[in-house]
Amino acid sequence: MDIQIEINLIKKELEEIQDESLIQTIKSLLKFARKKSYESGLNPMAVKEYQARAEASENDIQAGRVKDIETLEKESDSW
Repeated sequence: MDIQIEINLIKKELEEIQDESLIQTIKSLLKFARKKSYESGLNPMAVKEYQARAEASENDIQAGRVKDIETLEKESDSW
């Protein structure tokens, strides 16, 4: 079945609900689904990757490849 048809059917059903606890349950379910969707897009770093990035950052600092906050603020004004 077409997703838009399903959405429209659900909307019609929701318009008829008068039970506040059921509405709260549906809201909780939607919140849970959004959270799961968001979390599925996250890619946690492996410990070795985290350590490599930290070492690269330390090397950049030692080599002077850094910007101070004032420079960053000026750059961000032009974004």
